Amino acid sequence: MKNIFLALLMVGTLGVFAKTVTQKILVKGECGKCKDKIEAALDIPGISFAEWDKETKMLTIRYNDKKISESQIHTTISNLGYATSTMAANPEAQAALDNCCKPKEAKACGAKAGCCKKKS
Repeated sequence: MKNIFLALLMVGTLGVFAKTVTQKILVKGECGKCKDKIEAALDIPGISFAEWDKETKMLTIRYNDKKISESQIHTTISNLGYATSTMAANPEAQAALDNCCKPKEAKACGAKAGCCKKKS
């Protein structure tokens, strides 16, 4: 009985060591539709707050680092088709984005960045 009580006490104290982290992450979205997609995708266990600002392109996020890692957050965003400050966008997901959500250089050029530059 003493061992069971000790085990329950140890499990109960694990939550004490969990840390809530608030961070700002650059997410390269373009429009209000991007905002909705990014915020909806981050409505997952471990994340208590996520808000992306269309003007600054900054995501403010609050999460429990014992339930989700910063790397997992970047991967989630990349898999939506958006680049972050540390991870490129998943190419297939980015290609599937609505035209208004694609990076401006990709929309203007259609394929590769820099193809629209005038030749001198």
